[in-house]
Amino acid sequence: MHAHLFVPCLVEDCQPEAAEAVVAVLEHLNVEVRHPAGQTCCGQLAYKTGDLKNARRLAARYLDVFAAPGPVVCPSGSCAKMVRTYPALFAPGTSEHSRALDLAMRTFEFCEFVAGLPGADSLGAELATRACYHGSCQLQDQTDDGAEAPRKLLRGVRGLTLVEAERPDRCCGFGGIFSLQFTAVSEALVEDKCREILALEPDILVSAEPSCLMNISGHLARLGRPLPALHVAQVLAAGLKKETPPWK
Repeated sequence: MHAHLFVPCLVEDCQPEAAEAVVAVLEHLNVEVRHPAGQTCCGQLAYKTGDLKNARRLAARYLDVFAAPGPVVCPSGSCAKMVRTYPALFAPGTSEHSRALDLAMRTFEFCEFVAGLPGADSLGAELATRACYHGSCQLQDQTDDGAEAPRKLLRGVRGLTLVEAERPDRCCGFGGIFSLQFTAVSEALVEDKCREILALEPDILVSAEPSCLMNISGHLARLGRPLPALHVAQVLAAGLKKETPPWK
C-alpha cells in the first residue's frame, strides 16, 4: 500500500519534525510514503478571506499535484478539510469538479488515516510521559471516528498518561484569520486554555493541529511556562523507538 504525503505550510515552515514523524509511523505500518513535488498552499487562507479566485487557482494546482491514485495523508485537520471543500469551488459537470470530488474522497487527516490501518491497535509504541491533548475545532467538526482518532492512538501508547483541559472542546483562540480579526477575544481564549493546561502539570502538549500547537505554545512561552509542543505523529514516532527524547 502507498500514500501521498500532503505537507501543510505551517508544518513545512515551522514544524518539519511532524512531517518526518508521519513518514516514520506510516512506514512502520508498511505504508510506502510518496511526496509529490510542487506542493504550495492548499488555498485555505484565500478561501477564508473570500478570495475565491485564488482559492480556486490553488485548488486546481493541487488537483494536478495529487492527480495520481491513492490516499492523500495530511498532518492537519484544517488543511484536510479544505481539500474536502474543493468540489464547492468548481461547477458541477466540469472535469475539475469531478477531479475535486475524487481528491476530497481520498484525502485524510493523519490520525484518521492511521487509526483505520491494520495494526494500528497494536502499534507497540511506549513512552513514559504525561501529555495534555488539545483537540482542535477542525477535528471536532469531522466525523466521530475522525475526532476521536488522535485520542485513540495516544491511549494506545503504553506508559503515556493522557490528560485534557477542563473544557476540552473550547477553542484555543487561533481560528485562522479569527486571531487577526478579533485579537482581544483570541488572546482571552488562549489565556484561559493555557491556564487550564498548566493546572494539569503535563510534560508535553500534544495536538493533531499544527496551528493550535503554535498558538498555545507561543502563549505559554510568553507566560514563561514553555512546554514542548508536539504533533500526535511525533509522540507515536518517539514511542515506537521506546525512548523519551530530549524534547525541543
